Amino acid sequence: MKIIAAIIGMGIGQKHLDAIDNYKKSFVKIICEKNEKKIKFLKKKYPDKIITKNENIIFKDPSINLVSIASYDDFHYTQILKSLKNNKHIIVEKPMCLKFNQLTEIYKILKKKKNIKMTSNLVLRVNSLFKEFKKRIDIKNIFYIEADYIWGRKKKLFEWRSKVKDYSLVLGAGIHIIDLVMWLLGSKPISVTTFANKKSTRKSKFKKDSLFVMLFEFPSNILVKITANGAAVYNHFHEMKIFSNDETLVHSNLGTYSFKKNKLYKINKSYPDKENRKNLIQNFIDNLINPKIKNFISHQEQFDLMSVCFSAENSAILNKKIKIKYL
Repeated sequence: MKIIAAIIGMGIGQKHLDAIDNYKKSFVKIICEKNEKKIKFLKKKYPDKIITKNENIIFKDPSINLVSIASYDDFHYTQILKSLKNNKHIIVEKPMCLKFNQLTEIYKILKKKKNIKMTSNLVLRVNSLFKEFKKRIDIKNIFYIEADYIWGRKKKLFEWRSKVKDYSLVLGAGIHIIDLVMWLLGSKPISVTTFANKKSTRKSKFKKDSLFVMLFEFPSNILVKITANGAAVYNHFHEMKIFSNDETLVHSNLGTYSFKKNKLYKINKSYPDKENRKNLIQNFIDNLINPKIKNFISHQEQFDLMSVCFSAENSAILNKKIKIKYL
């Protein structure tokens, strides 16, 4: 099978293009970008590709069998629906949509489209350090996890994110850490209690909550606290502590360590490990070419993750504990 792809949005979409173009039997044919300055630059850089502002050219082209969606969050839903309608495989930046009813619609259509596959670009799953954590942990012994998505780039909240009506820091940032924890534990949370505030950003352009603290109950009585912190004066970072009966794993700015038998051991694994992020997209392409190769993330895992995020948001809005509703 030959993969002929199109990219929508050339911010993070550049990373998608780098992962797809000329990987095995893959080629990017069309790039869609709205910014005029970027279009001029892209035409010079990629003279062998179609550069356009009109995304519908992609969906009408029968040769395109993969659409990589890296546009702003509020465009993802309609672009997914167009891709599904035209029987094209999908790579989408998180989140796939901004409302639960949109998620339900995507779920129903994808269920009917048996031959169409979709993946979300949840890159922490291919991070060398967190893969090492997954190897080390014994889930039976874990009783508590703390995990923080620290944005560290506060000014970015004041750009397009401040203009998107339904933008959510849970869906746009915290989703990565929620997915990481669910992947590490191999299970889904049962309930969530969320607290949120906009104390650090209420006088800015960003009027939405910029800090979320989410308390999850997982099976086997494992408790997890996850934060999505958009306002911290900090570097962009994914902090984590995993507490078990015989070991504690810690990943922080000061380093990554294992505490075991009253001794501290340094863990030497790459972080942020950006060079391996393309592996998730390339694994998806591998699966499209050869279905015997397993995807790093299944359709159901993607919908479970989105369900968790929407429940976490609802808990903050309703100011109460929520039992998570899964599709």
